[in-house]
Amino acid sequence: MFGVNLVTIITLLCGAAWTLCLLIRQRFRAPLRLHLCLSLFLLGAGNLLGQLCNRAPLDNLTFTGFTKLVYNFAILTGLCLMVSFLRERPLQRRTLGNRWDVLLCLGCLTVMTALTVLLPPHLRNHDFVLPYLNDWRVRDFYIVGDAYLVLGYAECAVLAARHGRHGQVLRRVSLSAVSVGLLGLSFSCAFRILWVSSDTFREFGHHITYKNAFLLGQMANILICAGLSLPFFASAAQFVRERAIHRARLRGLEELWQRLVNFYPELVLHQPPSRRWPPLDYASAVYRRYVECRDGLTRLSPYLQRVSEGHLPTSGVPIGPDLVNLVDRALRLRGEADLTGAAGPAPSVFVAPGGHYDADYESDLSSLIELSHGLRKLRSDTVDASHVVHS
Repeated sequence: MFGVNLVTIITLLCGAAWTLCLLIRQRFRAPLRLHLCLSLFLLGAGNLLGQLCNRAPLDNLTFTGFTKLVYNFAILTGLCLMVSFLRERPLQRRTLGNRWDVLLCLGCLTVMTALTVLLPPHLRNHDFVLPYLNDWRVRDFYIVGDAYLVLGYAECAVLAARHGRHGQVLRRVSLSAVSVGLLGLSFSCAFRILWVSSDTFREFGHHITYKNAFLLGQMANILICAGLSLPFFASAAQFVRERAIHRARLRGLEELWQRLVNFYPELVLHQPPSRRWPPLDYASAVYRRYVECRDGLTRLSPYLQRVSEGHLPTSGVPIGPDLVNLVDRALRLRGEADLTGAAGPAPSVFVAPGGHYDADYESDLSSLIELSHGLRKLRSDTVDASHVVHS
């Protein structure tokens, strides 16, 4: 079951890193998000320390049982912060004395620390096996810690289910899975209390064993990881989709942009030094190329005005093939002659309005991409026709 624990640790720590990035953007001015980040980090770090097979390196630096105590501190504190996050009531110094969940957490941690101090050194790195469970201090250590975990996980499950009643479908599914998983962890911890405190549950041949409770806890962890990962995978899929769309738009503007830059090299805006890997932010690259194409068509406006004289359609605004042919003739004229005079905007000559005459960025960009595709097709048809003539 080490694989499930490893996935749980990675999920919690990745969630903490993801939340930390959002916190940095907000300059740590979001108390609830800060609680979530600290909670995920402490829960992940606590589970990571709990998986250490050799605790001697950390214990040698401090005292025997230090690692055991620290990862229990991390898990209980992380759970307390998660309760505050789901309650939407961040911890504040002036209200700490009135928060029963905080007082209960501090009380449990104090009792667990006292029990660790009372234990002889050879029993401090205890586990769920009989040589350790024969000592009452070890049993009380687990009973106190698991009692808080039962209450904390159960409250988080109820709060997550309450939040899961509202919002988008993805959020409801995610929080429902997390709620069921937390409820499973609560039942698992409750069974551990019975296992530790009752000799009957530890007797050989009992129909419910500690392995069953451990398996329930692992299944609950899988559900929690799945619920926590759903928003991340949805965001990643949306990022990949939007990146593909913007990359297609960037390539769609290539023909128009290249032909304009051939005549007006100064169109190219300042760009950062070329990188080995393709850019992740294609949206900015598309907007930069859009501005360059717009500027280039404005500079081309004298040639557009010249070739459009007597060749405009009856509607007065060229669209579709008429627009493509008009821009192509203007580009060819630019290659043959250099007209003097200031360039005018004349947007209606080379950009057709959208379906609802909405002059926003998206419709304008779509018009330019359509124009670029038309120029590429026209160039391909011209090349094919020349090959036929020569043959």
